[in-house]
Amino acid sequence: MIGERGQLLAGAANVIVVKAMRRSVLALVLAGTLLGQFQPVRADTSTETPMAPELLPDLAPDAVAVTDPAEIKKALDDLTIYGRYYDGEDWIEYHLEDGRTAYSEKGCTYPGKWWMENGTICYAYPNYRDNTPNCFVMFMRPNGSIQFVAFAADGSPYLASSSIKTAAGNDAHLPIGGLSPCVGV
Repeated sequence: MIGERGQLLAGAANVIVVKAMRRSVLALVLAGTLLGQFQPVRADTSTETPMAPELLPDLAPDAVAVTDPAEIKKALDDLTIYGRYYDGEDWIEYHLEDGRTAYSEKGCTYPGKWWMENGTICYAYPNYRDNTPNCFVMFMRPNGSIQFVAFAADGSPYLASSSIKTAAGNDAHLPIGGLSPCVGV
């Protein structure tokens, strides 16, 4: 009986250590990505342990960070994402292969650009938020859905948005190019 109890305690201690290690790995990856000190790459194995979802409770437990620029481009080229921000606001974004994008929210479509930088996906729009770049760590789920993790002013990560659905091509028929008549926030 003592042997079984000891095994149970050892097992519980291992779970605590593994969770702490996963938190540390996510913190290091996010900090290194943010600071541009390294670009972690996505493993090519389906047995990879997902990155510490307990640090980001809204991040799906099976979500895997995609930080390799070639993998990000492969996932987003010629793709429309229908998404929802953490506050419930819906948006749509079409990614052209040449780095242009059309972003739609609240009935307005903004032309812009997208690019990869230090393991993140970045976006900027000439007449939306003063063309200020917004960069995210992109997480993919086995079912093809996408989650975007952003960073608060203090550097802490948070789940900014998730895809509701994705579709090949300009599925939403968003206008490409030109300036939006909408005034951005």
